[in-house]
Amino acid sequence: MQIKLIAACILGLLSGCAGQGVLVSGDPSLPTGDPRQERLVFSECAIYFAAVQTLRADGRRPSGNPTRGCPPKAAARPADINPMVSVPSVSPGFPQELYSRMIARGVPSDLADDIARSKAFWDLVALRDSVISGF
Repeated sequence: MQIKLIAACILGLLSGCAGQGVLVSGDPSLPTGDPRQERLVFSECAIYFAAVQTLRADGRRPSGNPTRGCPPKAAARPADINPMVSVPSVSPGFPQELYSRMIARGVPSDLADDIARSKAFWDLVALRDSVISGF
């Protein structure tokens, strides 16, 4: 029952975003309703909420609505989007897809560049990789 409820919530969030740009989604290789999908969505959305908060603190605004389709509870999840000193470059595959989604959702490129060098970004990449490899 709980898995069906989670699946309904995730599908509702995703369908509510249809036609509004890039969706926040877990991974298509995971079955619908898989709780790992929720973890991926919450982690990605936490990055978007942190980006909006950073922009506001700097007196800036996103060019779109980065948090559209995100569960409001994801705003409470901490996301360290400060750039780290030494990180890998954004590589093809999921890291590039995530970077492109940030830009498509309205995160300015200078902030997206910083986020792509952050702990939150690479933690999400690692989470996704561990979820997929464990599937």
